Amino acid sequence: MAFEEVCPDRIDLIHKNYRKLCNLLVDVEEWGQVVIISMLTRYARTQFTSPWKGDALDENSEKAFYDSDSERNQTETKTYIMDPDHRLLLRNTKPLLQSRNTAVVMSVAQLYWHLAPKHEVSVVTKSLVRLLRSHEVQFIVLQNIATMSIQRKGMFEPFMKSFYVRSTDPTHIKTLKLEILTNLANEANISTILREFQTYVKSQDKAFAAATIQAIGRCATNISEVADTCLNGLVLLLSNRDTVVAESVVVIKKLLQTQPSQHSEIIKHMAKLFDNITVPMARASILWLMGEYCEKVPKIAPDVLRKMAKSFTSEEDIVKLQIMNLAAKLYLTNSKQTKLLTQYILNLGKYDQNYDIRDRTRFIRQLIVPSEKGSALNKYARRILLASKPAPVLESAFRRDRFQLGTLSHSLNIKATGYQELSDWPTVAPDTSVRNVEIIEPAGKSKQLKSDKFYSDEEEEKEERSGSEDSSSSGSGSSSSSEESDDESEEESGKSSSESENTSSETEQNSSDSESEPKHNKSKRTSQKKAKKEVSLLDLDD
Repeated sequence: MAFEEVCPDRIDLIHKNYRKLCNLLVDVEEWGQVVIISMLTRYARTQFTSPWKGDALDENSEKAFYDSDSERNQTETKTYIMDPDHRLLLRNTKPLLQSRNTAVVMSVAQLYWHLAPKHEVSVVTKSLVRLLRSHEVQFIVLQNIATMSIQRKGMFEPFMKSFYVRSTDPTHIKTLKLEILTNLANEANISTILREFQTYVKSQDKAFAAATIQAIGRCATNISEVADTCLNGLVLLLSNRDTVVAESVVVIKKLLQTQPSQHSEIIKHMAKLFDNITVPMARASILWLMGEYCEKVPKIAPDVLRKMAKSFTSEEDIVKLQIMNLAAKLYLTNSKQTKLLTQYILNLGKYDQNYDIRDRTRFIRQLIVPSEKGSALNKYARRILLASKPAPVLESAFRRDRFQLGTLSHSLNIKATGYQELSDWPTVAPDTSVRNVEIIEPAGKSKQLKSDKFYSDEEEEKEERSGSEDSSSSGSGSSSSSEESDDESEEESGKSSSESENTSSETEQNSSDSESEPKHNKSKRTSQKKAKKEVSLLDLDD
Protein backbone atom coordinates (compact mmCIF):
# COMPACT_ATOMS: atom_id res chain seq x y z
CA MET A 1 0.00 0.00 0.00
CA ALA A 2 2.84 2.41 0.81
CA PHE A 3 4.47 1.66 -2.55
CA GLU A 4 1.21 2.40 -4.40
CA GLU A 5 0.81 5.72 -2.61
CA VAL A 6 4.42 6.97 -2.53
CA CYS A 7 6.17 5.74 -5.68
CA PRO A 8 3.83 3.71 -7.93
CA ASP A 9 6.01 4.45 -10.98
CA ARG A 10 9.20 2.98 -9.52
CA ILE A 11 8.88 -0.38 -11.22
CA ASP A 12 12.57 -1.05 -10.68
CA LEU A 13 11.96 -1.51 -6.95
CA ILE A 14 9.82 -4.57 -7.64
CA HIS A 15 12.43 -6.51 -9.63
CA LYS A 16 14.17 -8.21 -6.70
CA ASN A 17 10.92 -8.82 -4.82
CA TYR A 18 8.78 -9.99 -7.73
CA ARG A 19 9.12 -13.75 -7.20
CA LYS A 20 8.85 -13.38 -3.46
CA LEU A 21 5.58 -11.45 -3.82
CA CYS A 22 4.20 -14.06 -6.20
CA ASN A 23 4.97 -16.89 -3.79
CA LEU A 24 3.61 -15.04 -0.74
CA LEU A 25 0.29 -14.07 -2.34
CA VAL A 26 -1.61 -16.99 -0.83
CA ASP A 27 -0.43 -16.20 2.70
CA VAL A 28 -1.11 -12.45 2.62
CA GLU A 29 -4.31 -11.10 4.14
CA GLU A 30 -7.15 -10.40 1.70
CA TRP A 31 -6.89 -6.66 1.22
CA GLY A 32 -3.14 -6.97 0.86
CA GLN A 33 -3.74 -9.45 -1.93
CA VAL A 34 -5.85 -6.90 -3.79
CA VAL A 35 -3.09 -4.27 -3.64
CA ILE A 36 -0.32 -6.69 -4.59
CA ILE A 37 -2.26 -8.11 -7.55
CA SER A 38 -2.97 -4.61 -8.86
CA MET A 39 0.71 -3.70 -8.51
CA LEU A 40 1.90 -6.89 -10.21
CA THR A 41 -0.58 -6.38 -13.06
CA ARG A 42 0.99 -3.05 -13.94
CA TYR A 43 4.45 -4.54 -13.48
CA ALA A 44 3.77 -7.46 -15.82
CA ARG A 45 2.53 -5.16 -18.59
CA THR A 46 5.93 -3.47 -18.64
CA GLN A 47 8.21 -6.52 -18.29
CA PHE A 48 6.64 -9.24 -20.46
CA THR A 49 5.63 -9.45 -24.09
CA SER A 50 2.05 -9.80 -25.21
CA PRO A 51 0.64 -13.35 -25.00
CA TRP A 52 -2.14 -12.50 -27.48
CA LYS A 53 -0.06 -12.63 -30.66
CA GLY A 54 -0.04 -16.39 -31.00
CA ASP A 55 -0.71 -19.64 -29.20
CA ALA A 56 0.94 -19.45 -25.79
CA LEU A 57 3.32 -22.24 -24.87
CA ASP A 58 5.08 -22.94 -21.62
CA GLU A 59 8.84 -22.88 -21.41
CA ASN A 60 8.89 -26.68 -20.95
CA SER A 61 7.00 -27.42 -24.16
CA GLU A 62 9.07 -29.51 -26.55
CA LYS A 63 8.93 -29.57 -30.33
CA ALA A 64 8.85 -32.72 -32.37
CA PHE A 65 12.28 -34.01 -33.15
CA TYR A 66 11.54 -35.06 -36.72
CA ASP A 67 9.87 -31.84 -37.88
CA SER A 68 11.16 -30.46 -41.12
CA ASP A 69 13.01 -27.16 -41.20
CA SER A 70 10.18 -25.37 -42.99
CA GLU A 71 7.58 -26.47 -40.45
CA ARG A 72 9.91 -25.55 -37.63
CA ASN A 73 10.40 -22.04 -39.02
CA GLN A 74 6.64 -21.59 -39.31
CA THR A 75 6.01 -22.67 -35.75
CA GLU A 76 8.73 -20.40 -34.44
CA THR A 77 7.06 -17.39 -36.03
CA LYS A 78 3.55 -18.33 -34.83
CA THR A 79 4.12 -19.72 -31.36
CA TYR A 80 4.79 -17.70 -28.27
CA ILE A 81 6.84 -19.00 -25.34
CA MET A 82 5.74 -17.46 -22.08
CA ASP A 83 8.30 -16.11 -19.66
CA PRO A 84 8.62 -18.31 -16.52
CA ASP A 85 8.01 -15.30 -14.27
CA HIS A 86 4.88 -14.47 -16.25
CA ARG A 87 3.64 -18.02 -15.78
CA LEU A 88 4.55 -17.87 -12.09
CA LEU A 89 2.22 -14.92 -11.58
CA LEU A 90 -0.69 -16.60 -13.37
CA ARG A 91 -0.16 -19.90 -11.56
CA ASN A 92 0.02 -18.38 -8.07
CA THR A 93 -3.03 -16.15 -8.51
CA LYS A 94 -5.32 -18.85 -9.88
CA PRO A 95 -6.10 -20.40 -6.43
CA LEU A 96 -7.32 -17.00 -5.23
CA LEU A 97 -10.38 -17.34 -7.46
CA GLN A 98 -11.83 -19.45 -4.65
CA SER A 99 -11.42 -16.65 -2.13
CA ARG A 100 -14.32 -15.53 0.05
CA ASN A 101 -13.47 -11.90 -0.60
CA THR A 102 -15.17 -10.48 -3.69
CA ALA A 103 -12.46 -7.89 -4.24
CA VAL A 104 -9.79 -10.61 -4.43
CA VAL A 105 -11.77 -12.56 -7.04
CA MET A 106 -12.31 -9.41 -9.10
CA SER A 107 -8.61 -8.57 -8.89
CA VAL A 108 -7.62 -12.00 -10.17
CA ALA A 109 -10.23 -11.74 -12.93
CA GLN A 110 -8.88 -8.42 -14.17
CA LEU A 111 -5.31 -9.79 -13.96
CA TYR A 112 -6.21 -12.73 -16.19
CA TRP A 113 -8.12 -10.44 -18.55
CA HIS A 114 -5.15 -8.12 -19.02
CA LEU A 115 -2.26 -10.63 -18.79
CA ALA A 116 -3.31 -14.19 -19.61
CA PRO A 117 -3.48 -15.77 -23.07
CA LYS A 118 -6.92 -15.71 -24.64
CA HIS A 119 -7.60 -19.41 -24.21
CA GLU A 120 -6.87 -19.19 -20.46
CA VAL A 121 -9.11 -16.24 -19.60
CA SER A 122 -12.17 -18.50 -19.37
CA VAL A 123 -10.79 -19.78 -16.04
CA VAL A 124 -12.37 -16.78 -14.30
CA THR A 125 -15.86 -17.29 -15.76
CA LYS A 126 -17.31 -19.54 -13.07
CA SER A 127 -15.94 -17.38 -10.28
CA LEU A 128 -17.50 -14.23 -11.72
CA VAL A 129 -20.86 -15.93 -12.21
CA ARG A 130 -20.68 -17.12 -8.61
CA LEU A 131 -20.31 -13.52 -7.44
CA LEU A 132 -23.69 -12.64 -8.95
CA ARG A 133 -25.36 -14.25 -5.95
CA SER A 134 -24.20 -11.37 -3.77
CA HIS A 135 -26.54 -8.42 -4.28
CA GLU A 136 -24.04 -5.95 -2.81
CA VAL A 137 -21.51 -6.38 -5.62
CA GLN A 138 -23.82 -7.54 -8.39
CA PHE A 139 -23.77 -4.21 -10.23
CA ILE A 140 -19.95 -3.97 -10.38
CA VAL A 141 -19.57 -7.60 -11.44
CA LEU A 142 -22.16 -7.21 -14.19
CA GLN A 143 -20.39 -4.10 -15.48
CA ASN A 144 -17.15 -6.02 -15.85
CA ILE A 145 -18.89 -9.00 -17.43
CA ALA A 146 -20.62 -6.65 -19.90
CA THR A 147 -17.27 -5.28 -21.00
CA MET A 148 -15.71 -8.74 -21.25
CA SER A 149 -18.64 -10.22 -23.19
CA ILE A 150 -18.22 -7.65 -25.99
CA GLN A 151 -14.83 -9.02 -27.03
CA ARG A 152 -15.13 -12.68 -26.00
CA LYS A 153 -18.67 -14.00 -26.25
CA GLY A 154 -17.67 -17.61 -25.80
CA MET A 155 -16.64 -17.06 -22.18
CA PHE A 156 -20.14 -16.53 -20.79
CA GLU A 157 -22.33 -18.22 -23.39
CA PRO A 158 -22.64 -21.49 -21.38
CA PHE A 159 -23.97 -19.42 -18.45
CA MET A 160 -26.53 -17.44 -20.43
CA LYS A 161 -29.39 -18.40 -18.11
CA SER A 162 -27.59 -16.71 -15.22
CA PHE A 163 -28.24 -13.36 -16.92
CA TYR A 164 -31.98 -13.74 -17.38
CA VAL A 165 -33.82 -10.82 -15.82
CA ARG A 166 -35.84 -11.42 -12.67
CA SER A 167 -38.88 -9.44 -11.66
CA THR A 168 -37.23 -8.48 -8.36
CA ASP A 169 -34.14 -6.98 -9.99
CA PRO A 170 -33.79 -3.18 -9.91
CA THR A 171 -33.74 -1.27 -13.19
CA HIS A 172 -29.97 -0.79 -13.40
CA ILE A 173 -29.41 -4.53 -12.88
CA LYS A 174 -32.01 -5.37 -15.53
CA THR A 175 -30.34 -3.06 -18.01
CA LEU A 176 -26.93 -4.64 -17.44
CA LYS A 177 -28.28 -8.18 -17.84
CA LEU A 178 -30.04 -7.10 -21.00
CA GLU A 179 -26.78 -5.69 -22.31
CA ILE A 180 -24.96 -8.96 -21.63
CA LEU A 181 -27.66 -11.04 -23.32
CA THR A 182 -27.41 -8.80 -26.38
CA ASN A 183 -23.64 -9.25 -26.48
CA LEU A 184 -24.00 -13.03 -26.25
CA ALA A 185 -26.51 -13.26 -29.11
CA ASN A 186 -25.48 -15.27 -32.15
CA GLU A 187 -27.11 -17.35 -34.87
CA ALA A 188 -27.48 -20.36 -32.58
CA ASN A 189 -29.19 -18.73 -29.59
CA ILE A 190 -30.91 -15.69 -31.11
CA SER A 191 -34.32 -17.37 -31.16
CA THR A 192 -34.10 -18.07 -27.42
CA ILE A 193 -32.98 -14.53 -26.67
CA LEU A 194 -35.73 -12.94 -28.77
CA ARG A 195 -38.38 -14.99 -26.95
CA GLU A 196 -36.93 -13.70 -23.69
CA PHE A 197 -37.02 -10.13 -25.04
CA GLN A 198 -40.70 -10.46 -25.92
CA THR A 199 -41.41 -10.95 -22.24
CA TYR A 200 -39.28 -7.98 -21.25
CA VAL A 201 -41.10 -5.63 -23.64
CA LYS A 202 -44.30 -6.18 -21.65
CA SER A 203 -42.65 -5.06 -18.42
CA GLN A 204 -44.24 -2.26 -16.40
CA ASP A 205 -40.83 -0.65 -16.07
CA LYS A 206 -40.86 1.81 -18.99
CA ALA A 207 -37.13 2.42 -18.98
CA PHE A 208 -36.43 -1.31 -19.09
CA ALA A 209 -38.97 -1.86 -21.87
CA ALA A 210 -37.35 0.91 -23.92
CA ALA A 211 -33.91 -0.62 -23.36
CA THR A 212 -35.26 -3.99 -24.54
CA ILE A 213 -36.43 -2.47 -27.82
CA GLN A 214 -32.98 -0.97 -28.34
CA ALA A 215 -31.49 -4.40 -27.66
CA ILE A 216 -33.75 -5.94 -30.32
CA GLY A 217 -32.50 -3.34 -32.77
CA ARG A 218 -28.89 -4.19 -31.97
CA CYS A 219 -29.57 -7.90 -32.48
CA ALA A 220 -31.13 -7.15 -35.85
CA THR A 221 -28.11 -5.08 -36.87
CA ASN A 222 -25.51 -7.62 -35.72
CA ILE A 223 -27.28 -10.73 -37.05
CA SER A 224 -28.57 -10.22 -40.56
CA GLU A 225 -30.55 -13.50 -40.53
CA VAL A 226 -33.06 -12.10 -38.03
CA ALA A 227 -33.20 -8.50 -39.27
CA ASP A 228 -36.57 -8.91 -40.97
CA THR A 229 -38.02 -10.80 -38.01
CA CYS A 230 -36.92 -8.09 -35.57
CA LEU A 231 -38.21 -5.33 -37.80
CA ASN A 232 -41.65 -6.93 -38.19
CA GLY A 233 -41.81 -7.48 -34.44
CA LEU A 234 -41.02 -3.82 -33.79
CA VAL A 235 -43.75 -2.74 -36.21
CA LEU A 236 -46.24 -4.79 -34.22
CA LEU A 237 -45.21 -2.89 -31.10
CA LEU A 238 -46.36 0.39 -32.63
CA SER A 239 -49.85 -0.29 -31.35
CA ASN A 240 -48.69 -0.41 -27.70
CA ARG A 241 -48.30 2.42 -25.21
CA ASP A 242 -46.36 5.56 -25.99
CA THR A 243 -42.99 4.70 -24.46
CA VAL A 244 -42.67 1.45 -26.36
CA VAL A 245 -43.91 3.08 -29.56
CA ALA A 246 -41.38 5.89 -29.28
CA GLU A 247 -38.43 3.56 -28.89
CA SER A 248 -39.76 1.27 -31.59
CA VAL A 249 -39.94 4.13 -34.05
CA VAL A 250 -36.41 5.27 -33.23
CA VAL A 251 -35.02 1.76 -33.66
CA ILE A 252 -37.02 1.15 -36.84
CA LYS A 253 -35.64 4.40 -38.23
CA LYS A 254 -32.09 3.13 -37.67
CA LEU A 255 -32.87 -0.29 -39.14
CA LEU A 256 -34.50 1.16 -42.24
CA GLN A 257 -31.33 3.08 -42.99
CA THR A 258 -29.54 -0.22 -43.52
CA GLN A 259 -32.13 -1.55 -46.04
CA PRO A 260 -34.30 1.38 -47.16
CA SER A 261 -35.32 -0.01 -50.54
CA GLN A 262 -37.07 -3.07 -49.13
CA HIS A 263 -39.29 -1.51 -46.50
CA SER A 264 -41.49 1.13 -48.14
CA GLU A 265 -44.55 -0.60 -46.69
CA ILE A 266 -43.23 -0.10 -43.17
CA ILE A 267 -42.85 3.63 -43.82
CA LYS A 268 -46.47 3.79 -45.03
CA HIS A 269 -47.63 1.92 -41.95
CA MET A 270 -45.80 4.35 -39.68
CA ALA A 271 -47.35 7.31 -41.50
CA LYS A 272 -50.82 5.92 -40.78
CA LEU A 273 -50.03 5.67 -37.06
CA PHE A 274 -48.54 9.16 -36.94
CA ASP A 275 -51.65 10.81 -35.52
CA ASN A 276 -51.79 8.37 -32.59
CA ILE A 277 -48.14 8.86 -31.60
CA THR A 278 -47.59 11.67 -29.11
CA VAL A 279 -43.96 11.24 -28.03
CA PRO A 280 -41.91 14.08 -29.65
CA MET A 281 -38.89 11.92 -30.46
CA ALA A 282 -41.05 9.32 -32.20
CA ARG A 283 -42.90 11.96 -34.22
CA ALA A 284 -39.61 13.57 -35.22
CA SER A 285 -38.22 10.17 -36.30
CA ILE A 286 -41.21 9.47 -38.54
CA LEU A 287 -40.91 12.91 -40.16
CA TRP A 288 -37.22 12.29 -40.78
CA LEU A 289 -38.05 8.99 -42.50
CA MET A 290 -40.68 10.71 -44.66
CA GLY A 291 -38.21 13.34 -45.76
CA GLU A 292 -35.31 10.93 -46.29
CA TYR A 293 -37.37 8.52 -48.44
CA CYS A 294 -39.92 10.96 -49.82
CA GLU A 295 -39.37 9.70 -53.36
CA LYS A 296 -40.49 6.19 -52.31
CA VAL A 297 -43.79 7.50 -50.85
CA PRO A 298 -44.66 10.37 -53.22
CA LYS A 299 -48.35 10.37 -52.33
CA ILE A 300 -48.12 10.07 -48.55
CA ALA A 301 -45.36 12.57 -47.78
CA PRO A 302 -47.20 15.71 -49.06
CA ASP A 303 -50.28 14.77 -47.06
CA VAL A 304 -48.18 14.39 -43.89
CA LEU A 305 -46.68 17.85 -44.54
CA ARG A 306 -50.17 19.33 -44.89
CA LYS A 307 -51.16 17.98 -41.46
CA MET A 308 -47.96 19.29 -39.92
CA ALA A 309 -48.57 22.79 -41.31
CA LYS A 310 -51.81 22.96 -39.33
CA SER A 311 -50.24 21.94 -36.01
CA PHE A 312 -46.84 23.61 -36.48
CA THR A 313 -47.22 26.16 -33.68
CA SER A 314 -48.25 23.56 -31.09
CA GLU A 315 -45.46 21.05 -31.80
CA GLU A 316 -42.26 20.61 -29.82
CA ASP A 317 -39.05 22.22 -31.04
CA ILE A 318 -37.50 18.94 -32.19
CA VAL A 319 -40.62 18.22 -34.25
CA LYS A 320 -40.62 21.72 -35.78
CA LEU A 321 -37.06 21.27 -37.03
CA GLN A 322 -37.99 18.02 -38.77
CA ILE A 323 -41.10 19.63 -40.29
CA MET A 324 -38.90 22.27 -41.94
CA ASN A 325 -36.50 19.60 -43.20
CA LEU A 326 -39.43 17.65 -44.70
CA ALA A 327 -40.77 20.79 -46.35
CA ALA A 328 -37.37 21.65 -47.86
CA LYS A 329 -36.87 18.14 -49.29
CA LEU A 330 -40.38 18.01 -50.75
CA TYR A 331 -39.83 21.46 -52.27
CA LEU A 332 -36.86 20.05 -54.20
CA THR A 333 -38.52 16.77 -55.27
CA ASN A 334 -42.22 17.72 -55.61
CA SER A 335 -42.43 21.49 -55.80
CA LYS A 336 -45.83 21.57 -57.59
CA GLN A 337 -47.72 20.15 -54.61
CA THR A 338 -45.63 21.52 -51.75
CA LYS A 339 -44.37 24.96 -52.86
CA LEU A 340 -47.08 26.95 -51.07
CA LEU A 341 -46.96 24.70 -47.98
CA THR A 342 -43.22 25.19 -47.73
CA GLN A 343 -43.50 28.98 -47.92
CA TYR A 344 -46.22 28.95 -45.27
CA ILE A 345 -44.12 26.82 -42.87
CA LEU A 346 -41.06 29.02 -43.42
CA ASN A 347 -43.09 32.12 -42.58
CA LEU A 348 -44.25 30.49 -39.34
CA GLY A 349 -40.71 29.55 -38.43
CA LYS A 350 -39.45 33.06 -39.12
CA TYR A 351 -41.33 34.39 -36.09
CA ASP A 352 -40.92 31.42 -33.75
CA GLN A 353 -39.75 32.02 -30.18
CA ASN A 354 -36.84 29.57 -30.43
CA TYR A 355 -33.79 31.13 -32.06
CA ASP A 356 -32.64 27.73 -33.41
CA ILE A 357 -35.84 27.44 -35.42
CA ARG A 358 -35.49 31.02 -36.68
CA ASP A 359 -31.90 30.36 -37.79
CA ARG A 360 -32.91 27.12 -39.51
CA THR A 361 -35.69 28.98 -41.33
CA ARG A 362 -33.32 31.63 -42.71
CA PHE A 363 -30.82 28.99 -43.82
CA ILE A 364 -33.41 26.85 -45.63
CA ARG A 365 -34.97 29.87 -47.33
CA GLN A 366 -31.60 30.94 -48.74
CA LEU A 367 -30.82 27.39 -49.72
CA ILE A 368 -33.94 26.35 -51.64
CA VAL A 369 -35.86 29.48 -52.58
CA PRO A 370 -34.28 31.24 -55.58
CA SER A 371 -33.76 34.95 -55.18
CA GLU A 372 -33.17 37.79 -57.63
CA LYS A 373 -29.53 38.12 -56.60
CA GLY A 374 -28.96 34.45 -57.26
CA SER A 375 -27.57 32.73 -54.19
CA ALA A 376 -24.58 30.46 -54.74
CA LEU A 377 -26.09 27.83 -52.45
CA ASN A 378 -29.01 27.12 -54.78
CA LYS A 379 -26.74 25.06 -57.01
CA TYR A 380 -25.84 22.70 -54.16
CA ALA A 381 -29.25 22.41 -52.49
CA ARG A 382 -29.84 18.85 -53.64
CA ARG A 383 -26.34 17.73 -52.64
CA ILE A 384 -26.80 19.19 -49.18
CA LEU A 385 -30.35 18.09 -48.36
CA LEU A 386 -30.69 14.87 -50.36
CA ALA A 387 -27.22 13.43 -49.81
CA SER A 388 -27.00 9.75 -48.94
CA LYS A 389 -26.27 9.24 -45.28
CA PRO A 390 -24.40 6.31 -43.75
CA ALA A 391 -26.36 3.88 -41.64
CA PRO A 392 -25.89 4.32 -37.90
CA VAL A 393 -23.80 1.80 -36.02
CA LEU A 394 -25.55 0.41 -32.96
CA GLU A 395 -22.79 -0.19 -30.41
CA SER A 396 -22.81 -1.18 -26.80
CA ALA A 397 -22.68 1.59 -24.23
CA PHE A 398 -20.41 -0.53 -22.01
CA ARG A 399 -17.44 -0.68 -24.35
CA ARG A 400 -14.80 0.73 -21.99
CA ASP A 401 -11.58 -0.79 -23.22
CA ARG A 402 -9.49 2.23 -22.32
CA PHE A 403 -9.94 1.61 -18.58
CA GLN A 404 -8.66 -1.26 -16.47
CA LEU A 405 -11.31 -3.72 -15.32
CA GLY A 406 -12.42 -3.49 -11.72
CA THR A 407 -11.38 0.16 -11.27
CA LEU A 408 -13.52 3.14 -10.36
CA SER A 409 -12.74 4.73 -13.73
CA HIS A 410 -14.16 1.68 -15.50
CA SER A 411 -17.32 1.80 -13.42
CA LEU A 412 -17.89 5.53 -14.01
CA ASN A 413 -16.50 5.54 -17.58
CA ILE A 414 -14.52 8.63 -16.58
CA LYS A 415 -10.88 8.87 -15.61
CA ALA A 416 -10.97 9.17 -11.82
CA THR A 417 -8.38 10.85 -9.64
CA GLY A 418 -5.39 8.61 -9.00
CA TYR A 419 -6.13 6.24 -11.87
CA GLN A 420 -2.99 4.65 -13.30
CA GLU A 421 -3.25 3.51 -16.88
CA LEU A 422 -1.93 0.16 -18.00
CA SER A 423 1.02 0.50 -20.32
CA ASP A 424 1.16 -1.26 -23.66
CA TRP A 425 3.01 -4.53 -24.02
CA PRO A 426 6.70 -4.08 -24.88
CA THR A 427 7.69 -5.26 -28.33
CA VAL A 428 10.93 -6.75 -26.98
CA ALA A 429 11.06 -8.36 -23.55
CA PRO A 430 13.32 -6.52 -21.07
CA ASP A 431 16.22 -8.24 -19.35
CA THR A 432 14.95 -11.06 -17.15
CA SER A 433 18.09 -11.19 -15.01
CA VAL A 434 16.97 -8.14 -13.02
CA ARG A 435 14.64 -10.44 -11.07
CA ASN A 436 17.42 -12.85 -10.06
CA VAL A 437 18.33 -12.64 -6.37
CA GLU A 438 21.74 -13.82 -5.06
CA ILE A 439 21.52 -16.08 -1.99
CA ILE A 440 24.08 -14.95 0.59
CA GLU A 441 25.08 -17.79 2.98
CA PRO A 442 26.60 -17.32 6.47
CA ALA A 443 30.41 -17.51 6.70
CA GLY A 444 30.49 -20.47 9.15
CA LYS A 445 28.13 -22.58 7.12
CA SER A 446 30.05 -22.10 3.90
CA LYS A 447 33.18 -23.66 5.42
CA GLN A 448 31.36 -26.79 6.45
CA LEU A 449 29.82 -27.38 3.02
CA LYS A 450 32.00 -29.18 0.50
CA SER A 451 31.95 -27.44 -2.83
CA ASP A 452 34.06 -30.02 -4.72
CA LYS A 453 34.36 -33.69 -3.82
CA PHE A 454 38.07 -34.61 -4.16
CA TYR A 455 38.03 -38.01 -2.45
CA SER A 456 36.29 -41.08 -3.72
CA ASP A 457 33.18 -42.50 -2.11
CA GLU A 458 35.14 -45.35 -0.43
CA GLU A 459 37.54 -42.95 1.25
CA GLU A 460 34.59 -40.86 2.45
CA GLU A 461 33.02 -43.97 4.00
CA LYS A 462 36.29 -44.83 5.77
CA GLU A 463 36.53 -41.34 7.17
CA GLU A 464 32.95 -41.53 8.42
CA ARG A 465 33.63 -44.91 10.13
CA SER A 466 36.86 -43.69 11.75
CA GLY A 467 35.09 -40.59 12.96
CA SER A 468 32.39 -42.71 14.61
CA GLU A 469 35.01 -44.93 16.31
CA ASP A 470 36.86 -41.88 17.62
CA SER A 471 33.68 -40.54 19.08
CA SER A 472 32.94 -43.83 20.86
CA SER A 473 36.47 -44.05 22.24
CA SER A 474 36.31 -40.48 23.46
CA GLY A 475 33.07 -41.36 25.27
CA SER A 476 34.89 -44.04 27.37
CA GLY A 477 38.06 -41.99 27.87
CA SER A 478 36.90 -40.64 31.18
CA SER A 479 36.51 -44.14 32.66
CA SER A 480 40.01 -45.27 31.62
CA SER A 481 41.57 -42.13 33.06
CA SER A 482 39.74 -42.77 36.32
CA GLU A 483 41.18 -46.33 36.48
CA GLU A 484 44.72 -45.06 35.96
CA SER A 485 44.31 -42.54 38.73
CA ASP A 486 42.98 -45.30 41.00
CA ASP A 487 46.07 -47.47 40.39
CA GLU A 488 48.44 -44.64 41.16
CA SER A 489 46.63 -43.81 44.36
CA GLU A 490 46.83 -47.46 45.47
CA GLU A 491 50.61 -47.66 44.90
CA GLU A 492 51.25 -44.47 46.81
CA SER A 493 49.04 -45.31 49.77
CA GLY A 494 50.27 -48.91 50.17
CA LYS A 495 46.88 -50.45 50.84
CA SER A 496 46.28 -53.98 52.04
CA SER A 497 45.33 -56.69 49.59
CA SER A 498 41.70 -56.77 50.76
CA GLU A 499 41.29 -53.06 50.40
CA SER A 500 42.90 -53.10 46.95
CA GLU A 501 40.48 -55.83 45.85
CA ASN A 502 37.54 -53.76 47.07
CA THR A 503 38.76 -50.69 45.29
CA SER A 504 39.42 -52.59 42.07
CA SER A 505 35.91 -54.05 42.12
CA GLU A 506 34.53 -50.59 42.72
CA THR A 507 36.51 -49.17 39.83
CA GLU A 508 35.35 -51.96 37.52
CA GLN A 509 31.75 -51.30 38.50
CA ASN A 510 32.23 -47.58 38.06
CA SER A 511 33.86 -48.07 34.66
CA SER A 512 30.98 -50.24 33.48
CA ASP A 513 28.47 -47.71 34.77
CA SER A 514 30.29 -44.88 33.10
CA GLU A 515 30.20 -46.67 29.77
CA SER A 516 26.45 -47.18 30.01
CA GLU A 517 25.64 -43.68 31.22
CA PRO A 518 25.44 -40.72 28.88
CA LYS A 519 28.26 -38.23 28.53
CA HIS A 520 26.73 -35.46 30.64
CA ASN A 521 26.66 -37.85 33.69
CA LYS A 522 30.25 -39.09 33.32
CA SER A 523 31.88 -35.94 34.60
CA LYS A 524 29.64 -36.05 37.67
CA ARG A 525 30.62 -39.67 38.39
CA THR A 526 34.37 -39.00 38.16
CA SER A 527 34.13 -36.06 40.56
CA GLN A 528 32.25 -38.25 43.09
CA LYS A 529 34.90 -41.02 42.87
CA LYS A 530 37.73 -38.60 43.42
CA ALA A 531 36.04 -37.28 46.53
CA LYS A 532 35.59 -40.82 47.93
CA LYS A 533 39.25 -41.70 47.36
CA GLU A 534 40.45 -38.56 49.06
CA VAL A 535 38.37 -39.50 52.09
CA SER A 536 39.84 -43.03 52.12
CA LEU A 537 43.40 -41.68 51.93
CA LEU A 538 42.75 -39.43 54.91
CA ASP A 539 41.51 -42.43 56.91
CA LEU A 540 44.63 -44.40 56.09
CA ASP A 541 46.90 -41.55 57.16
CA ASP A 542 45.13 -41.33 60.48
